[in-house]
Amino acid sequence: MRRASKALILLIAILGSSIVYAADGDSVNLTVGRSTVVDTGTSIARVSLTSADVADALVTSSNELLINGKMPGTISMFVWDRAGGIRKYEVNVQRDLGRLSEQLKQLFPGEKITANSSGKSIVLSGEASSQNVVDKAMSVSAGYVDKKDEVVSLLQVLPSTASNQVLLKVRFAEVSRNAITQLGASWFSNGYKNTIGSATTGQFPAPFFDDGKTVFSDYLNLFVFDLKDHIGAVIKALQSKGLFQSLAEPNLVAQSGKEASFLAGGEFPIPVAQASGTNVAISIQFKEFGIRLNFLPTIVGDRVQLHVRPEVSTLDFNNAILLQGFRIPALSSRRAETDVELQSGQTFAIAGLLNNTVSSSLQKIPGIGDIPVLGNLFRSKAAQKDQTELVVMITPEILPRSSNGVTPNLPRVQEQFLQPIPEKKSMDMPPPAFRRQATGAAEQQAPAPNASPAKPASTSNPAAAAAAVSALTPNSVPVVNTETTVPATSATPNRPMTKDEQVALERMKKQDKRQKEQFARQAALDRVKADAEAKRQAASDQRQAAAETAAKEAAARQSAEAARRQAEIDRKQAEADKKQQKVVEEAEARMKAAQAAYDAELTKSKKQ
Repeated sequence: MRRASKALILLIAILGSSIVYAADGDSVNLTVGRSTVVDTGTSIARVSLTSADVADALVTSSNELLINGKMPGTISMFVWDRAGGIRKYEVNVQRDLGRLSEQLKQLFPGEKITANSSGKSIVLSGEASSQNVVDKAMSVSAGYVDKKDEVVSLLQVLPSTASNQVLLKVRFAEVSRNAITQLGASWFSNGYKNTIGSATTGQFPAPFFDDGKTVFSDYLNLFVFDLKDHIGAVIKALQSKGLFQSLAEPNLVAQSGKEASFLAGGEFPIPVAQASGTNVAISIQFKEFGIRLNFLPTIVGDRVQLHVRPEVSTLDFNNAILLQGFRIPALSSRRAETDVELQSGQTFAIAGLLNNTVSSSLQKIPGIGDIPVLGNLFRSKAAQKDQTELVVMITPEILPRSSNGVTPNLPRVQEQFLQPIPEKKSMDMPPPAFRRQATGAAEQQAPAPNASPAKPASTSNPAAAAAAVSALTPNSVPVVNTETTVPATSATPNRPMTKDEQVALERMKKQDKRQKEQFARQAALDRVKADAEAKRQAASDQRQAAAETAAKEAAARQSAEAARRQAEIDRKQAEADKKQQKVVEEAEARMKAAQAAYDAELTKSKKQ
């Protein structure tokens, strides 16, 4: 046994030193779900694949392999021969896109669509005439993959003048008609044979009597009274009709082949029981109601294929149910669903969604109300008829690419909340509290020797004239111009003022007056605020003092009450002590008397 093991080890060492790695073979290409046979040319000892999910291999003979494709992908396959050589194959498994390409050509003739494989995905490339063709080509390709996300679209939509958007104009008209008829009578007597009473069928209350007066609880349309016998009757015979119409006009724009929806209404909560082990939990779900519209347009040339589903639902509390304390209303719904084909701008209507309700009631006085002829005077009838009709009118319109949308008009400007202040009633802003004046060095700078003499202020420089006037006017602030600054000494008092200087002087006087008035108003406002603050502080101090006084009085009352209670406790304690002392003294006296009697009895017994 040991010799055989040594011989085997020696043979493996010899063969291991002679392993030859052959050059890579050709790639093996196959499709998913298909198989192929590979002839290695040498006897096969062992086969290994990097991933058994993509493909698997089965040795069918000494030099042949059967390879089965499972899913898209590329893996490596190693084949060992009996001489120790290793051969490597690249196994490329792809999807069968030949059938998909033929199907795309048949379904979309004239479209340049190419299907390629990229790993697990299918890549669609080329050009399409519209986005609708792209979406449908992707839907067709989704049947050749496991997931729809594995289809990648690189299709380019060719520019076209045709539009792919549809404007849907919808009109919801709900007409409600009702008719009510009422007929009844009530009899009363306020003195017939010294009898006071009334009889009614209950449809409406009969008159009643208060301090000998007849009081009517309802102003009815017929009234009969006999003054001789003091007998009267009130008759109610009414007939009413009503008409109600509600209209909703939603306008929606959607792309061809894409669904759009509209809802004008709300949601109401519904409790839903959910079992959780042995317990039952109540969760809340919301149900929509109102005016709803769902439509799916498809443009075919100059026509529109339209799948439309209008619905109108309202809450019906008359048929509501109570579930564990929750009042759940019912839904009264009217809906329709249809497919039509219309031209752009053509209108079709959905009508006939009727809801008819008829109710009638009869009330009578028992006994007398059953008399064939006379009983009609002691009966009352009420009948009500309700009819509601829903009409839906739909108009699709193909929008051109240069369309402005539903309307070319923009929304109007909202009305102003406050009117602007007229220019004549406005005033200039007050001057700033602090003004920056020119430095003395800039003003006192001496002119150059060759410089021309300074010219007096004239009409050509209004700012200089205003500065000169400001220097001559008391209680005014010098005006500083960033371009030219004129010192106060440059003006000549005896020179007559020009027109511009007079205008500037008047303007500065008005400005000074406005500033003084503003300061006065501000001072008055400050005084008012100070007085109000002082009053508020005084009131606060007064309230604080009153509160402190009340607190002191309460503390004094509490102290007095505590002292009184303590005195009462002390008095009661003293009385209890006195009583206790008296009881002790009486007990001591009784003990002494008993001791004396005992001693006397003992002495007497000794003498005997």
